[in-house]
Amino acid sequence: MARISAAILLLVVLTVTQTPLGQLLKVPVLIEHFFKHKKQDGVSLLKFLIEHYSPGHNDADRSEDDQLPFKSMILQNIGTALVPGIIKADFSLVFDVPKKLTRQGCYVPHQHLSSIFHPPRLID
Repeated sequence: MARISAAILLLVVLTVTQTPLGQLLKVPVLIEHFFKHKKQDGVSLLKFLIEHYSPGHNDADRSEDDQLPFKSMILQNIGTALVPGIIKADFSLVFDVPKKLTRQGCYVPHQHLSSIFHPPRLID
């Protein structure tokens, strides 16, 4: 049971840190920033989202705007390796091979060709 919970915890940590889903942790910042603008300017949620997520948005609280979710994302690549388990084969193949293989009617060089290859001799 402890191994399963540790695996789930590691999966959640990996997902939150290595994917855009980690941006969902910034949703409270979005809600707080929206209520701040609603109190100051009286804007609706749709108008707030359009203004803050448009490319040309520039106002006095730019540092807070950059902290909003999905405003600036850094995607990190993670390499994965799939390692298959060990496969054990429970079968064997038996081949019926004759003990001596000969081809009839083929030219086989005899010892006369190998007689030229011999160690050097001393000349008297």
